[in-house]
Amino acid sequence: MGRLFFAALLLCPVFFINAFAQTTNATLGGTVSDATGALIPGVTVTATNTQTGIVTTVLTNETGAYQFASLQTGTYRVSAELPGFQKQTYNEVTLGLSQQVRLNFSLQVGGQTQTVEVTVAADTLIATTSASVGTVIPEYKVRDLPLATRNILDLLGAAPGALGSNFAGGRLTQLNTTRDGIPVSDGRYDIGAATTTFVSPDLVEEVRVITAPADAEMGRGSGQFQMVTRSGTNQFRGSLFWTNRNSKLFANTWNNNFTGVAKDYSNGNQFGGRVGGPIIKNKTFFFFLFDGQRYVTKSYFTGPVLTSEARQGIFRYFPGVQNANLISKDPTVDVAGNPVRPAAATGDLQSFSVFGRDPNRPVFDPSGWVQRLIARMPLPNDFTNCGPAFNALGGAAAAMLAPSCDGLNVAGHRWLRRIEGQDVPNGDGQDTNRN
Repeated sequence: MGRLFFAALLLCPVFFINAFAQTTNATLGGTVSDATGALIPGVTVTATNTQTGIVTTVLTNETGAYQFASLQTGTYRVSAELPGFQKQTYNEVTLGLSQQVRLNFSLQVGGQTQTVEVTVAADTLIATTSASVGTVIPEYKVRDLPLATRNILDLLGAAPGALGSNFAGGRLTQLNTTRDGIPVSDGRYDIGAATTTFVSPDLVEEVRVITAPADAEMGRGSGQFQMVTRSGTNQFRGSLFWTNRNSKLFANTWNNNFTGVAKDYSNGNQFGGRVGGPIIKNKTFFFFLFDGQRYVTKSYFTGPVLTSEARQGIFRYFPGVQNANLISKDPTVDVAGNPVRPAAATGDLQSFSVFGRDPNRPVFDPSGWVQRLIARMPLPNDFTNCGPAFNALGGAAAAMLAPSCDGLNVAGHRWLRRIEGQDVPNGDGQDTNRN
């Protein structure tokens, strides 16, 4: 038993190494050769992050190959040098999220004081060593592209091959959303690209969208939406932001115009700032973000109430047809609730009283409780429907309730009220105050 426990302790570091091996950092590798194409061992290859000043150095092996297994995303200056050869440097090498980049060096014979510099074009953002299909949205695009909701997920519209949350025709359940290599997908609904918390564009340094992955670097989905969090650099940098969205600039909805009511009210403010910089230059950095959101949202709601005649126990109908509200195919009321005889009706409007038909129920209950309850009920002002539960287009259960909202006896009462914390498929909606 003791030997088994000791063996388990020895295996623990192996498991931890595998666990930490999953990273969103980039890898950089290649070969170093001379002018004849012969591979050169022992060459010093240095990668310098131009933003943080962090320097990483490796040596080429006996086959002239080098490999940086894990480099933080950013812009690098990569150089190769060996006594007797000219130093060669690649400038502006952009390493993206989980990217695999290959840079080969060809050293020329000469003094070390001579340097050959090469500027790498920005289109190296797509890795040449991977068969996956996708795109990288770098920091300047994250910063400059307009986002009306200031939600980083809206950048999906800028990725080729992605239509909403459908990546290359894949299913919504086959999409994985990660930040810094950690899954942040909403596990409650199968809605594709979503996060359990709101993600501000000022929090994200870079976005990588893989529409058709072929590598086994990430699991849990044949489509990947990957984000990396911003970090501080050797320079103090920051920004302030404030966004306002107000219903004064909105157009009214078709349904509101149809029923003759004003626009829903909405006033949303998003404000805050971010700052980052060095604590110890070239070693330790900090980043801070505050994102405040304040919303006031009011919307129209409709509930079923009795018409004035039905409150007295008098129910109306047209013989030969079924009562129907204003949005039905053959309505029996107009927009003001006045009776309208359908073409298929076999007679004019008729009515009957529910009282007197049963000798035990000649009038309202003598306690007066029902009358007081009905008196508290508002009069109808919407003869289109009685709300979502009575909408004939809302499914089988709703279609069964739809005839109850007939306009002649049961109609809708519409009122404007404030809504807050509305639950939507990808978390709380844009009406939730939060920081």
